[in-house]
Amino acid sequence: MQLETNRLKIVSFEAELFMPLYQLFCGNETVMKSAFKGRKLTKKEFLEVLSNDFILKDEEQIGFVSVLDKNTGDFIGFTGLIPCDFLGDKNDLEFGFVLHQDHWGKGFATEIGQFWIDFAKNELQKHRILAAASPHNHASINAIKKLGLTEVKEITTKDRGSRLVFSKEF
Repeated sequence: MQLETNRLKIVSFEAELFMPLYQLFCGNETVMKSAFKGRKLTKKEFLEVLSNDFILKDEEQIGFVSVLDKNTGDFIGFTGLIPCDFLGDKNDLEFGFVLHQDHWGKGFATEIGQFWIDFAKNELQKHRILAAASPHNHASINAIKKLGLTEVKEITTKDRGSRLVFSKEF
C-alpha cells in the first residue's frame, strides 16, 4: 500500500522502516505512554505487532502502515485501520495514529484522520468510522473531534486500558 495526502506518504512495511518503528514502539516512552498498552513495548511484543498487525503486502488495506514526510522521506509515525467491535458491530473499523513527538502540533494527525475517513467512505464503502483515544491524550482527542467524530462512550480494554470511543457516520 502506498497512498498520499498533501504532505504525507502512507506506506506498507518496508525493511528500512524496521529501526524507526522499533525505536518508536520500544524506546520512546513519551509517545508510547498514551498509545497501545500505555508503555513501551518489549522487543517480543513489537515483533508480534509487526507480524500480526502491519500491512506487509501492498494489496492489503486493513492494518498498520508507516507515515513518511512526502518531501523529505522522514519517518513520522504509523497509522492504520483496524477492525474493532467497540459498539457491537464486528464490521466497524477504527483509525488511529501514533506520531513521533518531533511531529506533534503540525496538523499531521488531522490530515491522517481525514485520509482514513475518506478512504473508509469512498474506497471501502463503510457507513461509519470509529476512533479511540486515552482520556488523558488531549491532543488526539482534539484532532479526532476536529474531524467531526462524536464521543460515544468510554470503554476499558485488557490491552489498551481506558479509551474514549468516537464515531462518525457517513
